[in-house]
Amino acid sequence: MPSSGLIGYTGFVGSNLAQAADFDALYNTQNIASIRGQTFNQLVCAAPQAKKWWANQNPEADLDSIQQLISHLEHVQAEQFILISSIDVFPRITDVDELFDCTSLENHFYGRNRLILERFVTAFFPRAYVLRLPGLFGPGLRKNVIFDLLHNNDVEKITPESQFQWYDVTRLWSDVQRAIAHDLRLVMLATEPVATADIQTQFFPDVTIGAAAGQPIYYNVRTRYAEVFGGKNGYILPKAAVLAAIGRFVAAEQGKPA
Repeated sequence: MPSSGLIGYTGFVGSNLAQAADFDALYNTQNIASIRGQTFNQLVCAAPQAKKWWANQNPEADLDSIQQLISHLEHVQAEQFILISSIDVFPRITDVDELFDCTSLENHFYGRNRLILERFVTAFFPRAYVLRLPGLFGPGLRKNVIFDLLHNNDVEKITPESQFQWYDVTRLWSDVQRAIAHDLRLVMLATEPVATADIQTQFFPDVTIGAAAGQPIYYNVRTRYAEVFGGKNGYILPKAAVLAAIGRFVAAEQGKPA
């Protein structure tokens, strides 16, 4: 019997978790059916896929993938279940924290579908932990503004005024352990927002952005548990620390051979 398992080990988040910790059993869409009938001390779920644009364009297919995952999880036992979720389950992206009712307003399909998974997990597993992540960066990054800046990809469409909350995925496993130690059943790993213009100015001064930009987006969700993670004022990290982490990641990526 495996004592620990990881669902989604080949994805961006899951692959980083697999690097950070040893799991007895690893699952993705190719072998997830084999999880049926298994019992775990700890089961981590970094699924389903996180392409928001695709989910919103293909809501039925996205929901079907989540319902398929649920159909397998219904045949699993886990003493601890950790779900890695998204702050996009919020129907609005400012002035919210863990107490906000995500069903109180209409949301896009991506957020609604992932909220369905959250609600199943918390109802089915007696000891479930849900960690909602903001925008991510780290090894294996394949999309988002930071990726586009690194690869000079459609940079004219990047909106300088937009503010996102960024999280270094390499610290996730330690934050999972902290959430469990403090028995935080639902937590946002919210960092202080950073303007895209600040990232461009500090780390990509030779890249011109915004020539064909859309309307700016302003993320600003908070957590009630910032102090647990060494933060304050509703953020686990201040803007300066977020920028420093982005800088280290960018330097590492730019130092790789082409």
